[in-house]
Amino acid sequence: MSEIPLVSETPFALGGAATRTRRACLFLTTNGAEPCGVEIFTRKLVAALAAGAPDAGCELMPISGSWRDLPATMLRIARAHKVVFSAPLVAWKRMLVQPLLLLLFAFLFRRRIGVVLHEWSALRPLRRLSLFPFVVLSDTILVLSPYIRAQVAHDRWIARAARKCRLIPHPPTIRRPAQVASTAMARQIETAAADCDIVIGSFGSIYRGTGATALLEICDHLRNRGIRALVVFIGNFTGSIDDYERQFRTRLRDLALERQAIITGNVATEEELFALFERVDVFLFQFHEGLTARRSSVIACLQSDRPVIVSAPLSRNEFLHHAGLTALIEHGALSFVPRSASANEIADQLLAAGRRGTSATPAIDVDAWWSATTSAARAAL
Repeated sequence: MSEIPLVSETPFALGGAATRTRRACLFLTTNGAEPCGVEIFTRKLVAALAAGAPDAGCELMPISGSWRDLPATMLRIARAHKVVFSAPLVAWKRMLVQPLLLLLFAFLFRRRIGVVLHEWSALRPLRRLSLFPFVVLSDTILVLSPYIRAQVAHDRWIARAARKCRLIPHPPTIRRPAQVASTAMARQIETAAADCDIVIGSFGSIYRGTGATALLEICDHLRNRGIRALVVFIGNFTGSIDDYERQFRTRLRDLALERQAIITGNVATEEELFALFERVDVFLFQFHEGLTARRSSVIACLQSDRPVIVSAPLSRNEFLHHAGLTALIEHGALSFVPRSASANEIADQLLAAGRRGTSATPAIDVDAWWSATTSAARAAL
């Protein structure tokens, strides 16, 4: 696959060392100790872009939030050709003003502006309002799913911005390790699963949009059929203002499922993560919008050799830009359940998949997926 230059070969400065600095494409992100999925994706994307084209000047610029660092940050933006903001960023909820100032600074200095947009309509109105200037002032919007592009197009306030959206495929942000590392959490799951008939897994951040509560309802339904299920949520709650964590835990108590549900919290390494994956019989994801190409949690679980059941996509056109995911779907690596399926239908499919055991999912060529992503990102930027 031929390399596509990150930026035009036309010089953006008068010459010499300044030319390279002005060609730089800066990705602004945060430097949190426990990064969210969006931040992890941004870090890996920049690393892949830099590795594929070292001379392109693609750099990651973490924003500390300290006002003392602001002049140095502005200087780097002034010397750059393009500035890319990655949104939504969990950590930016604690420093909304500074990213906005940097956006306005980049705009006034006529720097090209890009945005990586992972969500839109699912965000709360105040969150969308805070991202509105980034969407409007950008000249390029990178999206991982046609579903998100359609949301932008159907929002009357920013509909015209849909013309700036460019699709890039979502590669795996984690890679299956050669060996796994047994942990106390893995042993806890083994102990809890000893008197259960099936272990249902879910992976990723726990928030309203992932349908985590629906898994509790399925577990309750199975119990009423005389089948004891253990539900393992591999991940942790996001810090949101919609009070979802309290509502989830209340529902957990109301159903008396405390002994049949485990929330692992954040997992530090891939070796530990895949050890937890191996304790799962079948993964279940119930997204109200169906599977979309931006769901990194599903892509990660496809590397586990466990059956993966997902609510059916709204359209198979969702994956036309993603050759890797399309091939897996055509191979049957994913089992789709209708979005309107009853608890009984979902339970039957879970039990059937659990009886089949490990799946024969083709190995994901992580490097090839990333090559496709970086090529699409360079072409867009």
